[in-house]
Amino acid sequence: MKDRRTFPFVPTLWAAAALFAAAVPARAQGLPMEPLALEHGAQPEGEPLYADPPVSAEGRYIVVSLEEHRLRLMDGSRVLWETIVGTGTGTRLEGAGQKWEFSTPRGMFRVQRKDKNPKWYVPDWEFIELKQPIPSADSPLRWQTGMLGTSALFLGEGIALHGTSKPELLGQNVSHGCIRMSNEAARQLYHAVDVGTPVFIY
Repeated sequence: MKDRRTFPFVPTLWAAAALFAAAVPARAQGLPMEPLALEHGAQPEGEPLYADPPVSAEGRYIVVSLEEHRLRLMDGSRVLWETIVGTGTGTRLEGAGQKWEFSTPRGMFRVQRKDKNPKWYVPDWEFIELKQPIPSADSPLRWQTGMLGTSALFLGEGIALHGTSKPELLGQNVSHGCIRMSNEAARQLYHAVDVGTPVFIY
């Protein structure tokens, strides 16, 4: 087994996340106990290992590599499952006296809530990009269905792990900051983790 190394700043992030995020996970959602199969197949021993896991933790957690455009569901150093994702473009936008940078944030988060068939609250930047008037905060135009796919896990700070209607764009910097995956992958992840599950994005 390879040595399990950690980045030197991870313990500090982990401690901060523990203080500010939900401390008690919700009840498990009922996945089978056997590990999920990797897309590229399990190693001969049946317990594929992350070559150099960026965190050292017990239990299930999620790791997102922005460089690889990969999301991995981990249990200790074991990779239970992984999928390709789309991440933030890093572009900037100004309008209506506001500024945005569409990058996926790095750091430690926790799953704050999970939704099936989630609705998207349309932010001001969407209307600016479409060159449309910005409606009031309580306008029905603010809500759209289908934009977040069939399942979503919200991390706070306006960021979510969610499905997409355009899986052909995965593996690229295509989002406004959220982490997109196929609807099938989003459903699997929804059932695989609890509210409170750590999410490390690097």
